[in-house]
Amino acid sequence: MSARFWFGTSSWNYKDWAGVFYSPAVSPKQMLAEYARIFPTVEIDSTYYGIPRATSVESWRTSVGDGFRFSLKTPSSITHERRFTHADRVFAVFLDRIRPLGEKIGAVLLQCPPDFGPTRDNRNALFGFLETELPAGIRIALELRDERWYEAQLYAHARVNHFTLAITEGSHASITHAARIAAELAADPPADFAYIRWLGDQALPRYDRVQLDRSGSMDAWERMLRTIEPTVSDIFAYASNDYEGFAPATVRGMLARLGQPVPPETAELRLFDA
Repeated sequence: MSARFWFGTSSWNYKDWAGVFYSPAVSPKQMLAEYARIFPTVEIDSTYYGIPRATSVESWRTSVGDGFRFSLKTPSSITHERRFTHADRVFAVFLDRIRPLGEKIGAVLLQCPPDFGPTRDNRNALFGFLETELPAGIRIALELRDERWYEAQLYAHARVNHFTLAITEGSHASITHAARIAAELAADPPADFAYIRWLGDQALPRYDRVQLDRSGSMDAWERMLRTIEPTVSDIFAYASNDYEGFAPATVRGMLARLGQPVPPETAELRLFDA
């Protein structure tokens, strides 16, 4: 088995990308369609802030081709406010709202807050939710931002309930921690897909060029991805602008490292351009 790579960015609506990724006069309404002509997937961040309108979901669906995939963050009302307690109805409403995307759904991400530690109450709430609320036919990735969660009980729950654990590098997850998760998942995959996030650890003033040298981390990610690739059917990976300064360049760089087809450049970019 060799995985299909679904690499894209975290969101698409960035005015700084006009002229360097999008056409210079692009309007916000045109951005998704232009994006989908270059990358095959995107992670939707806006759903973290609330259940999307039906009209928004329909606009997303009709703006992209059949081969495109959306991954969507679960609303924070479930993960951060209710913290998986009495969250079943809200989660069901969210899933019903996005179901019209059909096969264009890549995965749904459950992103937990950094102060959600592995206390007894939190374990009962999270594991109970995972055992009873995960939908058939929609892939689920879980991101926990407290490293103490990552022990045998968590991996056992993932394998029984067939969700994966997001492998992330950012302010709440070091590259060393990401490598440990990747090794565990590659040894005994809990699901038929992997979910990668390159988030970074600082906000940058503009997002129109590469500004940070992440070559050391990307060397480690290349090794991780080559280890994971034979064990799953699909790998979804998303780059934030905060990782290097310009997410499309991060995606293209990793695809090139892996020997995968690289979408054509839409502008000339220079590392550490002033």
